[in-house]
Amino acid sequence: MADVKANPPAKPGTAKVKHARDPCNNLEAVQFVQDHLEDAKKLASEAEVPVENMLGLAAQESQYGAGRIAREYKNYFSMHAPAMFQTREEPALNDPKVQVAVFDSFYQSGRSFLARFGDAIHGKSDPDAFAQALVKAGFNSGKAATGGRDNFAHYLADIIRMVQRRMACSTKE
Repeated sequence: MADVKANPPAKPGTAKVKHARDPCNNLEAVQFVQDHLEDAKKLASEAEVPVENMLGLAAQESQYGAGRIAREYKNYFSMHAPAMFQTREEPALNDPKVQVAVFDSFYQSGRSFLARFGDAIHGKSDPDAFAQALVKAGFNSGKAATGGRDNFAHYLADIIRMVQRRMACSTKE
């Protein structure tokens, strides 16, 4: 019998789940990373940043490819029109004054992102520095009151770190 005094049972709701942050548990996210890895490598090479920075930003902006703008318009980097390499533009669903750029591929969407923001993120290998450079360049204000996401830089840096871990995952069963 276990020694209850030496090892008391955990209070309800306080036991740690062993695999709660296992990067491989979210199969859709892992698949997104694998599906776009080769294109992201090309984009990252051009910007001289780690591939996880490009994939992490695309994952955040497109909800790992599940977002409507990514699914319908292949716009993985939230590029507004007019944008380089777009094939056309469409009005945003919630604000028809905003035009969304439509692309042929993940790669073209990424090229467009680099055309607009590449100088700001060039050589930024650290996830925090990469994310902060995007805020400074106006990609996201980092404040919900001005149309951005509160704490965008911290949030994006965490996603980049998770994407880096997901790059080692397999979707094979």
